[in-house]
Amino acid sequence: MCVILDANCFGNFKNLSNEEMQPVRDWLRRSGKIVYSDTNKFREEWERGGMKARMTELSQAGKLKLVSAQDVQQKADELKGRIESDDEHIIALAMVANAKVLIVGYNPITQRGADRKLHRDFKNRNLVGGKVYQSARHKHLLTRDTCP
Repeated sequence: MCVILDANCFGNFKNLSNEEMQPVRDWLRRSGKIVYSDTNKFREEWERGGMKARMTELSQAGKLKLVSAQDVQQKADELKGRIESDDEHIIALAMVANAKVLIVGYNPITQRGADRKLHRDFKNRNLVGGKVYQSARHKHLLTRDTCP
């Protein structure tokens, strides 16, 4: 299975002492992959989130699956105005790559992820029908790798 990393979790993902992301890092080390597309929006988010060097490492380790930027952008354009969130690029990537798990940041105060609209879009069966990983208690979502 491939997962998508939302930009709001980059800090937690890079922080090796963050316990909520440890199951994701362990899964990735064993068998997982992160799906990514080289659209402008994804490039900007990964660079702004300080993930550019990490992206290179993941790619070299075979842990990053690249999906056609043209296909993702086309789907994102189709989704504009049709979804609740402003994350057409994430929903489009999930649809094109058939990715069913979204990794998001976790707020320990509210005990949930920050972007509820994105969560609803991602879980919507008419769009992705996926699941959202918010904390270590969701590690059951990280199953063996079926990403070709």
